[in-house]
Amino acid sequence: MGEDSPIPKYVAEFIGTFMLVFSVGCNVLTGQAVWGVTSIACTLMVSIYALGGVSGANFNPAVSLALGLANKLEWKDVAIYMVVQLTAGVAAGFSYAAFFKNIFDLQPSPGYGFFQTLLAEFFYTFMLCFVVLNVAHLKPMQGKTNSMVLPLDLS
Repeated sequence: MGEDSPIPKYVAEFIGTFMLVFSVGCNVLTGQAVWGVTSIACTLMVSIYALGGVSGANFNPAVSLALGLANKLEWKDVAIYMVVQLTAGVAAGFSYAAFFKNIFDLQPSPGYGFFQTLLAEFFYTFMLCFVVLNVAHLKPMQGKTNSMVLPLDLS
């Protein structure tokens, strides 16, 4: 593969998305109420640090779409990233199903209807995309420090 090959980006997106979905599935199936969120967050953090420099570490089709709409990612890459991410999610689902010989249904919590669930999913997805656009893809302000970075004076 040449230096300009896009394949490493797609492989990085597949691995990161796979690991994220796999860790969520494993934690749901094992019922890890206390440490589940921590292990999922650690998996995401490590994947971002390891693969962010290769692909941007989107790991979510909604994030890829938001980056396309904000002109931060070429539309060809948006489409390929989304296909890769969906494929990785399905592969991870089959993997934890085979590993545990068990699956789970994605459904609203008892007492919540379709509209409430749709609204919650919309707002959480919006916030995820908003944070990614404003933190990971923030343009440096002219001559000023990025407000998200704390400058350290080690002198």
